[in-house]
Amino acid sequence: MISDGARRGLILQGFACDEDPKIADAARWLRFTPAVSTLCIIAGTVLRAPGVLWAFAVVAAIGSLGWNAFDQIFNSVVRPWLHAPPLPRNPAPRRFAMAVAAAWSAVAGLLLWLGPVWAGLTAGAALAVAGGTVATTHFCLGSWMYRRLRGDRPRNVAT
Repeated sequence: MISDGARRGLILQGFACDEDPKIADAARWLRFTPAVSTLCIIAGTVLRAPGVLWAFAVVAAIGSLGWNAFDQIFNSVVRPWLHAPPLPRNPAPRRFAMAVAAAWSAVAGLLLWLGPVWAGLTAGAALAVAGGTVATTHFCLGSWMYRRLRGDRPRNVAT
């Protein structure tokens, strides 16, 4: 059983919580990829390391195409230890959010590299907050943007 807030966040991300009971089983584990992503973003920002932010941007960009390295690490390495269900494929709103995160991270890295550093730190910190929000609440700013741009509103989600 998942909370109403988590359920709304997962539906916003495109997961079919009402149609697929496996989503409820995987809900807590769907925080893994955003949590690892957030740690990468924090590391790149705090260390003022554009390369870390650019590496994350590549991982997120590939994730936006349908294959996410962090999901694969969870499914192949972490999941067997936890006896957790496999992570489901990422729906379009979540993949769009990965594309947004890739671009955002690349720009934060570019700002750190070229200057002004304060702008890079601000961009990295804001991205870390966005990632941390997904990891803790399942609310995803990128998925929300996807829904707004498409003009659709997922069922049972307050916007």
